[in-house]
Amino acid sequence: MASFGYGGSACRVETLLSQDETERLDHLLAGRQPILLPITADEVAGFNAIPDAMAQSLALRLGLSVAAGKILQANKVGHTKADGWHRLVTPAKFIGDVIARADYILVDDHVGFGGTFANLCGFIEHNGGKVLAMTALTETREARQIAVRNQTLNMLYEKHGSELADFWNREFGHGLDCLTNIEGEYLCRVESVAAIKTRMAQAAELARGRGLSPVSLGSGL
Repeated sequence: MASFGYGGSACRVETLLSQDETERLDHLLAGRQPILLPITADEVAGFNAIPDAMAQSLALRLGLSVAAGKILQANKVGHTKADGWHRLVTPAKFIGDVIARADYILVDDHVGFGGTFANLCGFIEHNGGKVLAMTALTETREARQIAVRNQTLNMLYEKHGSELADFWNREFGHGLDCLTNIEGEYLCRVESVAAIKTRMAQAAELARGRGLSPVSLGSGL
């Protein structure tokens, strides 16, 4: 077992990192040399070292470089064990320097709703980079489908019409097509836009009580 100075984090990575999936990732690269970018986050419970340990292990296995500490999560989101409403009102934000035209692979310890991956991907590509792949040690059921499916998007419009799309544009600055598929399915299960707004407002209030900074939601309620 390789050791990277992360104690239990390195041990957990070496235990969970699949050789089959590593080989699959290597095949996907087709000779390209992307940069491994671990999600660097200071969580409510402390710094999460697992993504960086995973990136270092993949770098050794695949002969790639790691952009550790170059792009950082700028806000605490408290997503660990949080419900969907909390995750929706506390989107991850990122800062740092993206290398123009560089290829990236995003690395995290767990993918749940996929919002953090999606937001980091958006940050990278908005600033001139390209995301080739995303990889995580563990996943929520069906979380491998990050981008919202057309079927899910159609269901959202059939159930909530343009009202939800208008609300999302006002509060988050993007349309429903930028949701992850799990986020979209989560919203599909709610009875009305009014109920969505109420639950998001409640989640935002609870997040502020934990010392976090959720989206304002002021204009849409």
